[in-house]
Amino acid sequence: MEENQKEVTKSTILKHYLSSLLVYGIVLLFISFCPAFRENVGDNGFNYITFFVIYYICYAFFALPIFFKTKPVSILNSKNVAILEYVKKQFTKTSTPEERLKVLEPNEFEKQSMVELFVKSFFGVYCINLICTKYLPTFDYNISFLKEMFSQAITYAASGQGLFMGLIQYIDDTSDMWLTLIFMLTIIIFTISYLSDLNLFRNKIKSVDTTPLGIISCIICFYPFTILTNALVKSYTEGSIPVENLALRIILDVISVVANLVILISVARLGTKSGNLTNRGIVKGFPYNIVRHPNYIMQVVYIIATTIPIYFVSDLSVLGKIVLTFGMFVWILIFYLRAITEERHLLKDSEYQKYTEEVKYRFIPNLF
Repeated sequence: MEENQKEVTKSTILKHYLSSLLVYGIVLLFISFCPAFRENVGDNGFNYITFFVIYYICYAFFALPIFFKTKPVSILNSKNVAILEYVKKQFTKTSTPEERLKVLEPNEFEKQSMVELFVKSFFGVYCINLICTKYLPTFDYNISFLKEMFSQAITYAASGQGLFMGLIQYIDDTSDMWLTLIFMLTIIIFTISYLSDLNLFRNKIKSVDTTPLGIISCIICFYPFTILTNALVKSYTEGSIPVENLALRIILDVISVVANLVILISVARLGTKSGNLTNRGIVKGFPYNIVRHPNYIMQVVYIIATTIPIYFVSDLSVLGKIVLTFGMFVWILIFYLRAITEERHLLKDSEYQKYTEEVKYRFIPNLF
């Protein structure tokens, strides 16, 4: 908790609290009726909108007494108040186009406040949506399936085929399930991070990337923007790898699982500091003591591992192969841009500048 501050008055607390209720209420109404997310409501899982309604009600009941008790200093620079002040300014009468443009253009703090709200809302909804509609409904089945396949692999090995072949069979049968569980754990960590911004968790947002390139290169990787992205550049990172050759399929399965396991480790290392477009502090432990962007390089490895096989297992025309190659490189470029724009933002932090001197490489040690 932040230490008590005499400057934080009851009127300041009430202003922040009421502003937050209004801003969060508007966000809740938007996500409740947004068609892109609404289509997933009730699909064999806990209604994620119900989660946010409960979240909002809990904030309404418990935030005010907590604020009165702790008097957090951050209330003095309330970002929700800043957002409403910006909206209020838009109703100011102006006499010239220059004055209107000046009113329309947010100052840096207002811009930071609005992008931070967008980050929390967009990615928080994305994560909860995935957990409620995709991962929780299949969790029990996935665990039971992994146990059953393990038992079958042991039986297969004990029948005289050997331990190695039993392991190979287990990997072949369960790699997609392991990927699903890894994705779920990664999303859970992100969810906790996006839905919290507390000194208690040591994840107060210091700044957000407000540049158009930084925001666009990030959000086009996520639903619902992937509806457009995948329509233009198809992604091949869903489902089982379509390779008939068992040895090659096992190699690609292992590469895919290991790549996503490294992503999970890197996200877990960041913990509550993880998230897109935000600077919540610098983490230097493994794997960030080896390269600065282990997450993005492993995303690229995963894209390659799940795209290259398409060349060999489908009857693609020359044009089809050119389009496939173009799509793969576009996705690689997107993650490269995400790394570059993220660094451009983080380099404004002197602590990150020192970190780049200690860890020289962005992606591959001693190479790239």
